[in-house]
Amino acid sequence: MAYEYRKKDLAGYPFNAKYPPNYEQNGGLYHGYKNNSEETFFYDFAVQRYDLRFSYKGVEYYFLSEQDYAAQCEEHFTNEIRRFKDGNAVLEEFEIDGKKLIELIPLIEDCEVY
Repeated sequence: MAYEYRKKDLAGYPFNAKYPPNYEQNGGLYHGYKNNSEETFFYDFAVQRYDLRFSYKGVEYYFLSEQDYAAQCEEHFTNEIRRFKDGNAVLEEFEIDGKKLIELIPLIEDCEVY
């Protein structure tokens, strides 16, 4: 089943169990993540399942987040280019310039969810 890393905390709020937030170290401003980029990728996209747009080196990327999969798509979120098991799989498998997206997150400042 896709999104098996999506768990709920004691208060019933969803979180990313594979890449969990750290409220003690990072505080609550970005749902326990270091910055807006981490919150956007690890929480808003991977857990909340919002569609994602980000740019890296002047190129824009778009990802659709469905109930049972995630997919790279074009800017209107209608034509799928490549499917992934879930949001975390996008972060772990999608590559730009030979690097996994998860490695690039600290370098991405321009990202948003829809």
